[in-house]
Amino acid sequence: MRKFYFIVLLLLAFIACEDREPDPVVIPVWLEARIAELEDSGCVGCNIRRYTYKEEFFYHVYCNYWSCIDCEIYHYDGEPVDWEYTDRADFWANKNRTVLLWECPVDSTSQP
Repeated sequence: MRKFYFIVLLLLAFIACEDREPDPVVIPVWLEARIAELEDSGCVGCNIRRYTYKEEFFYHVYCNYWSCIDCEIYHYDGEPVDWEYTDRADFWANKNRTVLLWECPVDSTSQP
C-alpha cells in the first residue's frame, strides 16, 4: 500500500511541475509600423513589452528619454489605453507575464 501512495504522490508531483508552453512571441502587424518608426528615428533605450492584464494582451512602447512611463500602452487590437476607463494603479499592480518583444538594435559602430 505504501508503494501505491508513493506512486500517486510522484505522479501528482510530475503533473504539478508540468512545463507549460509559453505564449508565442508574435509582434502584431499594427505594431510593426511603430517599430519601423522607432528604428528610423535612431532610437536609444527603446523597447516594447507585452503584458497580460485581465486575460488580455497589452503592449507597452517605452523609450528611456520620454518623460512618462505609460505614454504608449495599447490594447491587443492597437487601440491606446484610455486611462479614464482603465484603472492605472490596478493595471500596474496586476499586470503579469511580461515578455520583451523588441528593443532598439545596438549599433556596433557607435560603441567605443
